Amino acid sequence: MAEKFCIFCGQKPENKNMEHVIPQWLIRLTGREKKDVFENFPASHKHLTFMQYKFPACEKCNSEYSDLESQVRSIMINVLDDKPISGTEASLLLDWFDKVRVGIWLAEMCYDPELKRQVHPNFYINSRVGKFDRMLSIQKIQIMPAGAKGIYFTGQKSPLFHYFPSVFGMLINDHYFTNISTVDLVAPRLGFHHLCKPQMVNPFKPELLCSLEPGRHRIINPVIKQFIPNKESITFYQPILKDETGKSFMAYDEYAMKHCYDIDAGLGGVFVQKGNIGNTHYMEKDDKVGTRLKPVPAFDYSINVLKLQRDIYEKTIGKTGEANRQAATTDMIIKLYEQGRFHLF
Repeated sequence: MAEKFCIFCGQKPENKNMEHVIPQWLIRLTGREKKDVFENFPASHKHLTFMQYKFPACEKCNSEYSDLESQVRSIMINVLDDKPISGTEASLLLDWFDKVRVGIWLAEMCYDPELKRQVHPNFYINSRVGKFDRMLSIQKIQIMPAGAKGIYFTGQKSPLFHYFPSVFGMLINDHYFTNISTVDLVAPRLGFHHLCKPQMVNPFKPELLCSLEPGRHRIINPVIKQFIPNKESITFYQPILKDETGKSFMAYDEYAMKHCYDIDAGLGGVFVQKGNIGNTHYMEKDDKVGTRLKPVPAFDYSINVLKLQRDIYEKTIGKTGEANRQAATTDMIIKLYEQGRFHLF
C-alpha cells in the first residue's frame, strides 16, 4: 500500500481512524456487508469486502462529515423509495456525491502505489466538495431478480478518471446515478456569470488570467451539451460560483440573487429537469420534486460513463494535443471493451 495520507486533507493522519468511502449505513442498506467490492474483477485483483473498503483519515476530518452522512442517509432512502426531496436536500446529495467520487479516486491511489506516483494527487476530499459546478442524473433500472440489492461503480478504473476524476456512475439497488463535476459545467447555460477561458499571462510562470463572462439570465437546453438525460430520469444541476479559495465571484445582479441559495458563499441554487425535453427549472430551497421514475431496461453503464469522461475532459481542457491523445486512447479502450477484450470496470 502507498504511503498513508488522510483522504480528506491529504496530510499524515492525526489520531488516525478509518473512513469508509462507501459509508456503513449504505453498505447495510444494500446488504453488502460481506460482499466483495470487486466481485466481477479477475482473481488476480486485490479483493476486499465493502466493510474493508476503508482508508486512513484524521479523526477530526472524519468527524466533520458525520452530519453530511446522517442527513444524506434519509435523503437517499427517500430517493430509493420514490419519495420527494427538496432543493436543499438535492444540494446535500450533490455534496455527498462529490465526497464519494473523490474518495473512490483516492482509494485507487491507496491500493496502487505506482498509480499514485504517476498521478501525483494534489487535491483531496476537503478541497473538492462543493467547489465546482455539478450534475446528478438518476434513473431507475429494471433489474433481475426484482428487488435485488447491491452497489456497483462505473468509471473508477478508467485511465482518464485517474487523471481527471470528474465523471463516474454508481448503481445503488435499482437506481443508477450519473455524477459529473467540473469548472463551468452548468453555470453558462443556466444564465449565470461565469469564468471565460483562461489565458496564459507569463509562459515562464504558472499564472492564468481569467475574467467574468456576463450571464444570459435564461436557461439554455441542453444544460450540458455533452449529456442528454434519459427520457425516464430526473437530473439536478447546481452552479458553484466561487474560486479555489472559496471566495464568491458572483456579480450581484438580480438574476443571481433570485437563483442562488447563498450568493456570498457562491452557492448557486439547484435546477431540476425531469426527462429530456428541456423543462429545466429552478428549485427554491424548500421546493419539493418527486423522484418516482419509470424503470428502464438495463443499459451498458460502462460505455456511457467512459464516453462522458472523454467528452467532459475535452470540454474542460479544450482542443489541446494532450486532450486529443486522451480522446484517442479512450476511443481505443471503448472499442476493446465493446469487443470484450478489455476489462475496465
